[in-house]
Amino acid sequence: MPETSPKYSVVERERRFLVDPTLAPALDPTTARLIEDRYLPGTGLRLRRVTAPDGSVVYKLGKKYPGTGLSSRPMTNIYLDAAEYDVLAALSAAVVIKRRHDVGGGFAIDVFERALAGLILAEISADDDAELAAIAVPSWCTVEVTEDVAYAGGTLAIDGWHATAAPGVVTIAEGDER
Repeated sequence: MPETSPKYSVVERERRFLVDPTLAPALDPTTARLIEDRYLPGTGLRLRRVTAPDGSVVYKLGKKYPGTGLSSRPMTNIYLDAAEYDVLAALSAAVVIKRRHDVGGGFAIDVFERALAGLILAEISADDDAELAAIAVPSWCTVEVTEDVAYAGGTLAIDGWHATAAPGVVTIAEGDER
């Protein structure tokens, strides 16, 4: 019997990479979106506030469900107003703050702040698994961490990140066009 996604969910397909900041494209802080993620302990819920460069704000409550791996998972989002967000933001949460830069080719680079300062990840999404696997990886993406749970948002929020820890994934070779 084929697996089914939870009702109202869509499958999010993405790949994530560590970024070498010396090779990365120039990042303009005036065009970045500020993202505050609040992971609610004991749940699969993430409360997100996204502030655009023009000051407009989007609030949403998301839930990621188990999937075939971290690269392909059903997800549901509910968009909230500011009052609804404020009620939920009062709950205890593990917080991640990052600035997201769109750098072309469908890639975004997340520059983490506060306790995760120094961590820079790139991500890219696709509509299907074949398209996701066929994405050409830029040279500034050094290590794929898509399936490494240590680099999942909730894990980073709760457990933190250790710059000296080696990811449990394979290093991408020079010229690898996956």
